[in-house]
Amino acid sequence: MKFHFFDNASTTPCCEEALGKFRQFAVEDFGNPSSSHALGQRAARAIQEARNFFAVTFQVGPEQVVFTGSGTESDNLAIQGIALARLSQPGRVLASATDHPAVRKTVLALAELGFDCQLIPVDRQGQIDHGKYLELLTPATQLVSIQQVNNITGAIHPVEELARVAKQRVPGLVFHTDSVQAFGKILHPIGGTSVDLVSISAHKVRGPKGVGALIILDRKLLADGLRPLIWGGEQEGGLRSGTQNAGLIAGFHAAAALTLSRREQSRAHAERLLARLRGELEARELAPRAIAWNSLNAVPQIASFSVPALPGSGGPLSRLLEERGFLVSTGSACSSTKPEPDPVLKAMGLPHAACTSALRISFSELTTEDEVTALAAALEESIRRMALLTGKRI
Repeated sequence: MKFHFFDNASTTPCCEEALGKFRQFAVEDFGNPSSSHALGQRAARAIQEARNFFAVTFQVGPEQVVFTGSGTESDNLAIQGIALARLSQPGRVLASATDHPAVRKTVLALAELGFDCQLIPVDRQGQIDHGKYLELLTPATQLVSIQQVNNITGAIHPVEELARVAKQRVPGLVFHTDSVQAFGKILHPIGGTSVDLVSISAHKVRGPKGVGALIILDRKLLADGLRPLIWGGEQEGGLRSGTQNAGLIAGFHAAAALTLSRREQSRAHAERLLARLRGELEARELAPRAIAWNSLNAVPQIASFSVPALPGSGGPLSRLLEERGFLVSTGSACSSTKPEPDPVLKAMGLPHAACTSALRISFSELTTEDEVTALAAALEESIRRMALLTGKRI
């Protein structure tokens, strides 16, 4: 069966440019980038070129770009790295209640080390509760981490403004943002803003899996503000030891350059696709009454909706759609096998029925309008089938 892929928030297909770089440094220029011979130096040059690209992109020095094994590792390096550097006097650490598990769980785990770990509440649109945010910002606050674009609903958080407000109240704190879903879709924070650390990942922008980066926007953190999690041969400025994979890093460079060059046209394409999806569903019989949209103030590439009249139907609906050739998601790929209500939607205050009947549709530049029309028809059929099987009236 030929599948139509609507789960691009979980991963994207690798572009040919990235694949070519990966093959080159896996098969031809395969030397260890720490070696002094020709093959090693070719690999080292590719890594340096990638480092320079991301440095220019984020308007920082090349030494402020740290390549990691994933967006999750980048989040962990930022959060744990800051906390461990302050272990002698642990204070308060904040994260959004709707943040990715790589942030949320990492922050909460710091409680075992004596930190005061708090989750910032959000409203029904997934936006930070500003009043609660201000209350949580005390003189003891050392680190704040808030996702730039939510991976479930696509909600956009104004992280530069949130960081500015935080630093006005607590001048010495560090502000990190997970920009894994934002990078390549909207403008990201750069050096000179109130944001200090940014996490990104290759496979969300048509690069290879297994490589990410932590961008240290505040150069002062290089001195003594960030502790490494992986020790060894001092690669990545000593912040992430281990032999670098030149193919993955060069592939990340190629994919990121391509994605950023097409950012505006990709956004316009996604806006057309989202409008087509909403229009097609509104024109049908069951969908307009059955579907409740969860995505507001969001990037057009990610759309979340629920079918509250069919509680618990998220998983079954996704399987019915797969039988018809459409691959969608019930939530984060990192926790999609768990039957519990999605924590993001739960934190937004949505009813249990909405949390357990949610689907996420996410587009890429490869998605076509004809595919969206076909998806809408398949979704209508799947809702009708579920209602029949469960005896529910919609």
